[in-house]
Amino acid sequence: MAESEEEVRIGRIIACFAPGSAGAPQVVARMARELQAELLGLFVEDVELLRFAGMPFAAEVGFPSAARRAMDVGALERQMRAQARALEEALAAILGPAPEGWRFRVERATPSQAVSAALAEGYAPALLIPPRGDPRAARLVVRKPELSDALLRDLL
Repeated sequence: MAESEEEVRIGRIIACFAPGSAGAPQVVARMARELQAELLGLFVEDVELLRFAGMPFAAEVGFPSAARRAMDVGALERQMRAQARALEEALAAILGPAPEGWRFRVERATPSQAVSAALAEGYAPALLIPPRGDPRAARLVVRKPELSDALLRDLL
């Protein structure tokens, strides 16, 4: 006889957002409401991406011109801030002004460092939603305050 899965009350949702990945703030907000869970929107300014952008050989290809140009770290940082602001505004439009059970934070770190810090600061059984993919399908229930670096790298 197969054991039934233990029911877990999700106390917190950590929704990760990354540059270039708009995520689905509407889906995440609805999920937080339905589960009556605290929501932490976590926008990760990946330090490895910024480090790469600063390398002399780093370049980007424009769309639709297909013109190659050197990376501008300042412009990349401004784009990240604008994307983070837009995501926070989208969540606020749905959930109301913070701190009504949700927060939004921008972290400049590696994705695994940012998520590890978020898990350590307020542990409850949490639902971790990675920055890419469908939040209804790609998620992980976290039952302990730390995850292995390998698992975090694979997930994020």
